[in-house]
Amino acid sequence: MREAAGRRQAVRISDVARAAGVSKTLVSYALNDRAGVKESTRAHIVATARSMGWTPSFRARALSASRAYTVGLVLRIPAEGHYFTGLLAGLQSVLSTSQYSLLTEVVDGDEAEEDAYRRLALGGRVDGLVLTDPRHDDPRFRLVREAGLAFVSVGRPPEPTTMPVLIHDESRAIADAVAHLAALGHRRIAQVAGPQTVAAAGRRRRLYQKVLREHDLDDTSWLEADHTAAAGRAATVKLLDEEPRPTAIVYANDLMAVAGMSAIHERGLRVPADVSVIGWDDLAVAPHLNPPLSTVGRHPFEDGRAAARLLLEAIDGQEFAEPVPAADPTFVARDSVARPA
Repeated sequence: MREAAGRRQAVRISDVARAAGVSKTLVSYALNDRAGVKESTRAHIVATARSMGWTPSFRARALSASRAYTVGLVLRIPAEGHYFTGLLAGLQSVLSTSQYSLLTEVVDGDEAEEDAYRRLALGGRVDGLVLTDPRHDDPRFRLVREAGLAFVSVGRPPEPTTMPVLIHDESRAIADAVAHLAALGHRRIAQVAGPQTVAAAGRRRRLYQKVLREHDLDDTSWLEADHTAAAGRAATVKLLDEEPRPTAIVYANDLMAVAGMSAIHERGLRVPADVSVIGWDDLAVAPHLNPPLSTVGRHPFEDGRAAARLLLEAIDGQEFAEPVPAADPTFVARDSVARPA
């Protein structure tokens, strides 16, 4: 574009429409972040407009729409780094094409978490929130509901809602993991479960127990841990002291599984000859361990993208009658599992 007197000529909607091969109305909707535009189309229009020198006026858009054009995510220590790194990337990949920013806070403890949500929900700093790991008695949902703020819940919330809820079906992955162990002859399978205040961790433990019973296996050997390596190691030490000792241990995440493998080796035992190990998450390092770790793979990037799209729809006023299914986790068999000695 030509410049006159040091000033750039304004980019016109008609110019962008012609270059992008779409209507002027669609360009207006896309650049002003209005509903009714597919994400792929919006991204194409925004990219075309930017290539022509257009930049968004966030202040003008926010004032005209009474919006902050920001969504919030509060992460509580300890947060599972692998999953939340992928979730953040997925969220950002969608939000950036919709001209939204992502405001993230990391907190430690109940009081700090509640303060963070109050600042975000009641302070007008965000248009919506991403809520993860719903708990049985979870004050976050009440606080956000009372503030009248849109949200998306990654996991089933503790109360009914018309806001979007993203859910996973873990039953197939768990059934496949237990069936794999049972087929190899394992009869004593223990769990290192996640914190039982988190609803998903309780459901996962019960699913494992249900499938164990279906295979006529004992379902009572399990311990609760907080997803950290130290907790995984401590729980493993306790399980190794059981009589009879478990021949296989399934963990709520790969980090605890790796720490558990270390504790097993320190006892002079071998993985998998003496104790088989299965994790959860499929960290990038999992196939490169010695032995490579059998685990359950999740899809955090896809979860983030889906959560962002749902939250933007909720901000625009859409209501949801049913939860939205996400990509299910899948069991990945590797060499950390073998026939028991």
